[in-house]
Amino acid sequence: MSELVAFKCQKCGHVMYPKHQRCLNCRGREFAALPVSGECTLLTFSEVRNLPWGIDERARILGVVEFAEGFRAMGWVQAAEAEVGMKLEAAQEPVRTIRGEQVRGLVLRPVS
Repeated sequence: MSELVAFKCQKCGHVMYPKHQRCLNCRGREFAALPVSGECTLLTFSEVRNLPWGIDERARILGVVEFAEGFRAMGWVQAAEAEVGMKLEAAQEPVRTIRGEQVRGLVLRPVS
């Protein structure tokens, strides 16, 4: 799994993933990289059955997780079944291919 990095606003301290042009809290523009452990807890999820063209699967589970560092993010839960409260580990990995190029996103797997 690849290293995960969140971004902390230098003005107000708000932590976000992924990085935005402006802070979602105070609209600041200066950020510091914050290494993330990758450990998170599943808060909610949904099984998506109407996937975009180019994904050769019947369904994917998308979930919102909270990281140990205190921020939340959404990603692809790679598990046969999901359960609120389950412990996951996150990484940024390829999630699909568009016009021959891999698109990376947040991939969440159960802690083994």
